[in-house]
Amino acid sequence: MKRLFLRLWLLVGASFLITLLLINLIFNRIYLPTQQQIFAEQVRGQLYALRQGLQGKDETAQQHQLAQWQPHYGIALALLAAPPPITPEEQQQLQRNGMIARQKFEIVWAPLDPAHPDGPWLQLHLPGEPPTSLYLTLVAYSVMLALFGLCLYAWSRLLWRDLDALRVHADRIGAGDLQARAQVSPRSQIRVIVEHSNRMAARVAELVQRQRDLTHAISHELRTPIARVAFGLDLMQDSDDPARRARLAQGLHGDLAELDRLVSELLAYERLEHPSEGEPLQRIEANDWLQACLADAQRDAERAGVVLRVQPSALPRVDAEPRLLQLALSNLVGNALRHARAQVEVSLVGVADRACLRVDDDGPGIAEADREKVVRPFTRLDDSRSRDTGGFGLGLAIVGRIAARHQGELRIGRATLGGARLEVHWPLAAS
Repeated sequence: MKRLFLRLWLLVGASFLITLLLINLIFNRIYLPTQQQIFAEQVRGQLYALRQGLQGKDETAQQHQLAQWQPHYGIALALLAAPPPITPEEQQQLQRNGMIARQKFEIVWAPLDPAHPDGPWLQLHLPGEPPTSLYLTLVAYSVMLALFGLCLYAWSRLLWRDLDALRVHADRIGAGDLQARAQVSPRSQIRVIVEHSNRMAARVAELVQRQRDLTHAISHELRTPIARVAFGLDLMQDSDDPARRARLAQGLHGDLAELDRLVSELLAYERLEHPSEGEPLQRIEANDWLQACLADAQRDAERAGVVLRVQPSALPRVDAEPRLLQLALSNLVGNALRHARAQVEVSLVGVADRACLRVDDDGPGIAEADREKVVRPFTRLDDSRSRDTGGFGLGLAIVGRIAARHQGELRIGRATLGGARLEVHWPLAAS
């Protein structure tokens, strides 16, 4: 703190002194003609009276007259036999004001007869400003610098206190205390910085907790297929029956395929971590895109005995990332096919000024209390773990991130078919 205070004090003090000197210099140059004019008006009457009293007398009488007047004047009077040496600037001053002023208007020269400037001149020596010694000047400036120093010390002490609170906050965050928050006065000079630091700490804590939860969930998801693979390998080693070994090998291939799907979904989920890093949106033809994306889903629906209906889109075209939106549609339809009893309906409609990709099913639906929960990664509403019916709980989380990538959102509600309605809303294409 001392170093900060001394630097500020020296900087402010030097700036103040330099500024004061520059202002005096500039003002003197700017207002000097005006000051000369005002001073000329102030002494013009005295010069007139002196000239009237001295005209028509010889030099001896004029000197005697000045000696008689001197006790009654507060200025020193003198008569010069010839004009003093003057500069070109003073010559202009003489023509403008009829007199010359020197030494900050302490000495005034004027011709006794303005019509004959080569004759005698009057000299007036006015009392100047009270003399100021160097000691008093140094004392005055020292007092001003001391007052500046006191104000700066109070300000820098408050600032240092808040900076120290911010430093302690950073140390606690670095030590692993992610719930630490800095507290400063609402009138603090760095209040905005502290608020941003607290928001950053909260975001870091959220990301760390999310990473921990994700790591825990991944470990949990990997445990089951890995255990099945290890168990299948043990059974294959203990069996000499070729048919049984073939069945076990087929099961191992299924377990490996499950692990591959898990890794693929994890990579897709992580790639969508930052919504602002997407590719530029493309304009796509809505109906053509829907038919192309649902070709594989139609075959899956036939195998599951579910009717998949695609409603013609009333929107001619939309702006989207086709690959990501297709992934979102595949996840929504796959989720609907797993839970539907007999039918699933897909549509792409316009709601206000937004596009809406909607998937309805006639399954059990999603309770309102569970709608926020199901969009979290590795969240399932059932305990299914089989390769046939159980997902990894990443599908809706991926859809939510794809919606965010499109500046939109995922909404969950009740379908007219009686089951769940999943909708992806994003801004509609500009006409």
